[in-house]
Amino acid sequence: MKVIAVSNLKGGVGKTITATSMSYLLGVEKNKKVLVVDADQQANSTRTFGRFDPEGTGIMQLLEGENQITNLIQDTPYENIHILPSNMYLVRTNAHLMFSKDNQIDHLKEALEEIRRNYDYVICDCGLILDMTVLNVMMAADLLIIPVKAGGYGIEGAENLQEQIQEIRPDLDTKILMTMKAGNKINRDTEEWMKRNYGNRMFQTAIRRSVVVEKAETAFMPLPEFSKRSNPVKDYKEVIEEIIKK
Repeated sequence: MKVIAVSNLKGGVGKTITATSMSYLLGVEKNKKVLVVDADQQANSTRTFGRFDPEGTGIMQLLEGENQITNLIQDTPYENIHILPSNMYLVRTNAHLMFSKDNQIDHLKEALEEIRRNYDYVICDCGLILDMTVLNVMMAADLLIIPVKAGGYGIEGAENLQEQIQEIRPDLDTKILMTMKAGNKINRDTEEWMKRNYGNRMFQTAIRRSVVVEKAETAFMPLPEFSKRSNPVKDYKEVIEEIIKK
């Protein structure tokens, strides 16, 4: 079982669309057993996979020790894909964990060990703050993917995240994923600069910009289901191949 975190401290970089697209492609097209962990209080991954309940249970009860992970995981309408949901109660959970004197950053890691044989991949969609929930994800992760919007400020958020993660998980494998790439010279120059600076810490594939991404988000549908032949879906398939080969 491989645990993949998708995170950036800057919003609008394609974090959730990356997590949900990868989950869909691995589960539906690659026939892998996938668990989506929604570690974001906005719960957009939970909405995308059709399991949002503002009063429901999920990762909150797991982190607070109120229930076991096997009781909190839900099926989704998609083959091979399960989800550990989230909602706004995660804000309260983070506050509780922050003021606890016990070790509160290994709950998710310990819980995932219980279900290791049940899944091939765990994809974690992280929030924009390095809070207690995201720290739990980082402690459990084998790979951290940091989406960075082409030509945007996401690279600063990526560097800040890497600096902070280095202190708690210096061994965590980290890779940059360029998103929302257009065909203009600025974007091409940005990609070349990033490849020179990050080398093998960057995916060779960049995700191209397309209006279908916004349409899929508005419809709360996984992008590969909404538009199977779009350029971003083709790109995410290449990213999946890079991950599987590694």
